[in-house]
Amino acid sequence: MNKKANTNMNIILANPPWQLTQGNVYSQTGAIYPPLGLASIAAVIRQAGRFQVTILDAWGLGMGLEQFREELLRIKPAVLGLSVYTTTVVQALIAASEAKKVLPDIRVVLGGPHPSVRPEELIRQKSVDFVVRGEGEITLPSLLNRIEEGSEDYNGIPGLTYKVAGEIRQNPGQSFVQDLDSLPWPSRDDLPMHIYRPSSGAYKRLPIASMITSRGCPFKCTFCSRTVFGNMVRFRSPAKVLDEIEYLIDRFKIKEIYFADDCFTLDQNRAREICDLILEKELDLTWICSTRVNLVDEKLLRKMKQAGCASIAYGIESADPEQLKKMKKQISIDQAKEVVALTMKLGMETRTSYIFGLPGENWESLKKTLALALEINSDFVIFNLATPRPGTDLYDEVKNTGLLIADGFELYPLTDSAHCLIRLDGISPEELKTFYDRAYRTYYLRPSYILSRLMKIKTLSDLQLHWRGLKEYISWRTKELRNRYHKN
Repeated sequence: MNKKANTNMNIILANPPWQLTQGNVYSQTGAIYPPLGLASIAAVIRQAGRFQVTILDAWGLGMGLEQFREELLRIKPAVLGLSVYTTTVVQALIAASEAKKVLPDIRVVLGGPHPSVRPEELIRQKSVDFVVRGEGEITLPSLLNRIEEGSEDYNGIPGLTYKVAGEIRQNPGQSFVQDLDSLPWPSRDDLPMHIYRPSSGAYKRLPIASMITSRGCPFKCTFCSRTVFGNMVRFRSPAKVLDEIEYLIDRFKIKEIYFADDCFTLDQNRAREICDLILEKELDLTWICSTRVNLVDEKLLRKMKQAGCASIAYGIESADPEQLKKMKKQISIDQAKEVVALTMKLGMETRTSYIFGLPGENWESLKKTLALALEINSDFVIFNLATPRPGTDLYDEVKNTGLLIADGFELYPLTDSAHCLIRLDGISPEELKTFYDRAYRTYYLRPSYILSRLMKIKTLSDLQLHWRGLKEYISWRTKELRNRYHKN
């Protein structure tokens, strides 16, 4: 029997209250990224005009559980949708449980990367009513319509996992959104836009906004999950990208864009066209992006610089060719050296990332990777500890070979790339963590590096950015050392 339809019902789409662990360098660098996935889904729901939607970025706003509870009681939503990453699973379930306590009739929906990988694990939780697998723009509006109608029949909603009288039901998966241009722009008016920015040193000007101009990645790196967006790449058209950039400039007075695509230059012709349109419009804009060293050439890099590109992030990961082959990275060390050097020569800042502690890692390979980072000498570096997240080939490998140090709900809070999670021959977790910490000190406290940064200070804004980054790094190191001292 159908329940009475719930008309004009309130919906909250939320990032749960959550904090990075102190061991993660990002815990002090001030990086706060907007939940563009939630904002995109909110925009799609708003198009229908049937529901009142609130985006609650509890993480970004630094909310604790008490404040989160107060917002629930103030808005009294019929449905709470929580965005869940592997790192935030535990906090999301606490938030879901709290929602059920204060609003017993609320429907709790989980979506995002981890629910897409482990839907049955999460739907078994008492506080969870539905799990959305994959992209949410199709599944969630369909689910909300059924709930509003008072229906308890959820059959036929693609990508939905749910319970009927305690029995788990899993509908067939959904197809991806094929035409990204058909989606409305993310509902940024529902977000506290003034708080968002990358970490110190990873941007040039404020205000800054982030955009996603493509979905999917054709590469198969073993440490990366493609569960939500898949391997099939879909692109927004350059014209639509420029329309949104102009909107952000007009509406939020944006000075810089962070393109959050996995590989912004995957389609090099499209990247050139975006650059040409920025130049044609004569926009007062700088921008930053991430890509791969095998997806750029000198001609494209020159065009990007001309169009305002200020910084590019490259994932290099290891100096060991065998490790690169095992992780299916499909790049070479020589290629990495050449492209990073060329990017810097053309006047763009570079950020490079590396991974320590992959299966089979030894002291020699660790030292080689650190030596490579020092040789390449990018403007900024990110060191990560190998993180086997469910849904990745890396997780399957270490799980099947008995190398996984923690699993399940013990593992999930530790998947922030700052914890040792893989057993290595001849290297203890404590030794690896010490090497990881020393790598950061070795890199950033070099006299030559400090001098090079000082020489790049040209304006008061440059000085403020560098000073802020230095303070944040010192704060992180001080707290990290204090925590270690108390533990010992």
